[in-house]
Parts: sequence; C-alpha cells; structure tokens
Amino acid sequence: MMSTAAAQQTLCTLHIWPSRWNLPSIDPTCIAAVFYLQLTIPGKFEVVECTNPDVSPSGKLPYLTHGHATVSSVPAIISFVSSLAKSTSSGARDLDAYLSAPQRAKRTAWCSHVEANIGDLVAYSFYSSDDNFWKLTNHTMAYMLPIPQRYYVPGRIREMHRPRLEAAGLWTQTASEAEKDSFGKRQKKDDPKDEYARAFERDKVSTQAKASLALYAKLLNGQKFFFGERPTTLDVYLASHVLLLLDPPFPDQLMRSILEESYPTLVKHARNVQTEVSQIPRQYLVVSTQKQSLLSLIPRPLSNPPKMKESQMDEADLRFRRMRWMWFALAFGGVVSYAAQLWIKVVVVRANRRPRRVQRRAADQEHKAEVTNEEGEEDED
Repeated sequence: MMSTAAAQQTLCTLHIWPSRWNLPSIDPTCIAAVFYLQLTIPGKFEVVECTNPDVSPSGKLPYLTHGHATVSSVPAIISFVSSLAKSTSSGARDLDAYLSAPQRAKRTAWCSHVEANIGDLVAYSFYSSDDNFWKLTNHTMAYMLPIPQRYYVPGRIREMHRPRLEAAGLWTQTASEAEKDSFGKRQKKDDPKDEYARAFERDKVSTQAKASLALYAKLLNGQKFFFGERPTTLDVYLASHVLLLLDPPFPDQLMRSILEESYPTLVKHARNVQTEVSQIPRQYLVVSTQKQSLLSLIPRPLSNPPKMKESQMDEADLRFRRMRWMWFALAFGGVVSYAAQLWIKVVVVRANRRPRRVQRRAADQEHKAEVTNEEGEEDED
C-alpha cells in the first residue's frame, strides 16, 4: 500500500489539447511535451486532454503538475524533468545528458528557431489558409469544445495567431478579406483577381517554407537524428511540428507536398522520432476531456455520494458549492415569485371583468325591455 501511494504521489500529469489524426495533440508544443515525457519518464505520467487554456498558469497549453508543483511551457517542463533526472530514485533520464556544452547551446538555439519558424508554418496551415481553417480546423476544434465555446473560440484563436502570421508574412490576403455570414460560413466571390492573389501568396509561402526547411535538412545531413543515433530535445521539437504538417487531412496540402517532394529526409526523421516513442513498452494513460452542455451548469447531487468526499474538500470548494446552490435557489425562487404575481394579476383582472360583463348584460336587457315597451305602446296607438 505504501509503494502504491508513493507511486501515485510521483505521478506527473500533463494537460494538453486533445488528440487527433493519430497524433497525441493538435498542438505542436503539446506533442513535443508528450514525446519528451514518454522518452524520459515512461509510465510515470498521465495525459489529461484539456480545451480550456485558462486553467494553465500561463494561459497556454501544455502545462505539467507534479504534486504541488505546476510548470507551464515546454522549456519549463523540460527543465523540471531534467531536474528530476538528477535524482536516482526518480527513474527519469535526461535526453541531452551526453551532449557537450557547445552542442547544448546549439540545441537550445535551434529549438527556439523551430518553435518560431516551423511553428509559423504550422500556424499558417491551421489558421491562415481559408480552406484549411473552415474545412478542417474550425470543425475539429468545434467538436472538441463545449457549448457555447465551440461557436466563437476557433475564430478567436485564429485572430490570436493573425499578428504573428502577419509579421512573418504568412497571413494571406484572401484570408483577411474573406467575408463570412453570421454562422461563420464564407460567402463565395467569383473574382479573377482573387485567383491571381491566391497563386501569388501560395508561391510566396512555398518559397518561405522551403527556406526554413532547407536549414534543418542541411543540419540533419542524412543522419537518423541530429546528434547521432539517439533522439534529443531538438529531434522532439522538430518532429512534433513536422508531423502536424504531414498527418492532418488538410484540404490544401501545400506543406505536405513540399516536405515529401523536396525534403524526404525530414519526413523520415519525424517518423523515426515517432517510432522511438511508440516502441516504448510503458505507455501513458490518457484521460479524455468531458464534454459539457448547458445542462452541465445545473448542479446535480450524486445518487450515492461518498461520505468522506465533502470532508476532503477545502473551504474554497465548499464555499463555491454552497454559493452555486444558493444562486440556483434564488433564481428558482425569483421565477416562482414572478409566476405567482403574474397569476394573481390574471385572477384580479378576470374578477374585475365579471361585474362589468354582468352590468353590461343587465343594461342590454333593460334597453331591450324599454324598446319592446315603446314598440308595444306604438302598436296600441
């Protein structure tokens, strides 16, 4: 029992965007975090699929929790796991332990370059290209998100990437000028100028992508991995980005065609890293995110709640639960009070109308009697 409790205490929890297309996540940094943990602490972490970055200390995914410690961003996660590797009892390993000081410096610089430049290519494929966004990204994210976030969050995330893509010259003019209706559907415009602009933008993006990818093909130099026969942090970084350019079923397969036709060594490298991760026998546990609806906002007591559950809650959780029930009680009481007042008004109005109707009928009958009497008197005359 003690060993099980100790194992549970050392278990790390990685929070990432959900998985799709046989990849651990739809985000390259989340994939990099999963690959790194699987290569360094296999079987000692679990993955929680999350669609709310606000729960992260930095407001971004991924982030890692280990006991009372919480670290966000891939560099911070790598640093944290590397510190665990210094302890022999943790069982963690350092992917870059065999690198020399110059190689470590080179690795750090190239990892930043991957996240900035290849990350721009991934963001272009998901958010800049109109066809890719409306036919794949928007639908994929909407399926993951609960109501009502699914109707506005994908567009908001796209706008968050727009300044970065504009600065990199990867925000296409057609994407910025496309008109959409209130349901997010594009209104098609048959303008020949759009075709020329789209072709020009495509050539510009292709040239920029080739310039970035050529650097890594030259750095790899036909090797299995960048620094020999074992994957390092740099291999994990690059593979996590390249796989998101290869595997998603984009309607516009520009990046995939560039990689497969011009840089097959980078494709092979990404598959090698993916194979290294999948061959590890101890796989991680994935906890899927629970879909929510408007009904999930209503608190419901469990049918057989455990007796110790409320005692295990801290004061903040208990206060939140009480306040939520109080809010629903006040809301229900307000609705009942309004319905009661409305019913009383209806009853009063109906009660006031009855004497008026009786008076009108009596007046009508009296008038008819007078008319009948007058007609009778005229007939006698």
